[in-house]
Amino acid sequence: MSEKKNIVIKVKYPTSAQTKSGSLQSTSVTTQWNYQRIGLTLGSVIFILMALFYFVDNDKEQDKAAKTELTPPEQKTDQTGTPQNISASKTNLKPDNNKIIVRSELAGDIKKNEPVDAISLPLKIGKKETLWIYYFVEIKGMKGKAVYHEWLLNGDLVSRKKVNISADPWRTASKQMITFTTNNDWQVRLVDEAGNKLNEKSFNLELK
Repeated sequence: MSEKKNIVIKVKYPTSAQTKSGSLQSTSVTTQWNYQRIGLTLGSVIFILMALFYFVDNDKEQDKAAKTELTPPEQKTDQTGTPQNISASKTNLKPDNNKIIVRSELAGDIKKNEPVDAISLPLKIGKKETLWIYYFVEIKGMKGKAVYHEWLLNGDLVSRKKVNISADPWRTASKQMITFTTNNDWQVRLVDEAGNKLNEKSFNLELK
């Protein structure tokens, strides 16, 4: 009986990394752009930016309009010269003196922060006589502010005294030496820091 022999045939296939010549096969990567998605994304970004710009600009316009409404119109006159609209920025609003001045008085002296020896007008004085006159004022609603006592003779300022108000109500007084002169028109007044006159007393001197 003849002996059986197995015949083995070996076949060598090139791997994926090799070509038939045995060299490495180069690998190429192909990138494919999805232009439709890119276009949609860019469109969305542009829309969002435009929306933000619109709302921010709209807020600025509203804020500008609000500020403009707070500014009153300028004063205008008709053909007769009668004011039609008055601008508040040009109107110097004076304080209501009836709500500030509680009482005021000219006196011959001050004791315990109260006026005594009320003066009768016109004031009688000798040619070589000297008198002290006190100007007393009680005020309210001006705590933390300052006022001034101003004494004037014939329209000329003689003295000015500053008073800082620390409580409410507040009593204050100033004094002035008085002598007889040719013209004896005296005024004493209380003014605030803006120069508004809050109170005034006038008096004349006559020879005894």
